[in-house]
Amino acid sequence: MRPRRALALIALSAALAACGKQPPPRRAAPAHAATPAASAATATATAKAPAANDAAKKPAEEEWTYSSVGKRDPFRSFLSDLSGEKQKAQTRCTTPLGRFEIEQLKLVAVVTGLEDPVAMVEAPNGTGYSLRRGACIGKNGGVVAAVRSDGVVVSEWVIRADGTRDPTQTVLRLPKQAALNLEE
Repeated sequence: MRPRRALALIALSAALAACGKQPPPRRAAPAHAATPAASAATATATAKAPAANDAAKKPAEEEWTYSSVGKRDPFRSFLSDLSGEKQKAQTRCTTPLGRFEIEQLKLVAVVTGLEDPVAMVEAPNGTGYSLRRGACIGKNGGVVAAVRSDGVVVSEWVIRADGTRDPTQTVLRLPKQAALNLEE
């Protein structure tokens, strides 16, 4: 019974000693060993060149890892990204004029000759709003760039169908009757 315990104790200590180490790399076995002398010569040749084999194997041992930093999620639709940008642009303009498209607004009057000219636009619901340079207007977050005697220039960023954002300028002009009254 005593030799079995000793044998079990040796096997257990060997197993515990081997747990913390990585297994040694596997080497390719020679294809054919014709004679024992040839196999001994092959063994000495492989013993002399382990440094060359290790240097050649190091690049192959490195693991490839993927980093998703700075890349878009391939499982999300690019259309949702575009709609998210559009919603951000819509929420930039929190004034009541941000609810309407610029084409829906009608320029009613322009007051020039002041240090800060003022224009008046009429919304589709009939409400009038005054505009000065820098005012937010339109669903795309446009900004009034200039108030002139003949109209108002609005600069905004428009998202195209391909997803690019382009700066555009829209001019709201006075109706012809109002323009005629200015010249008289």
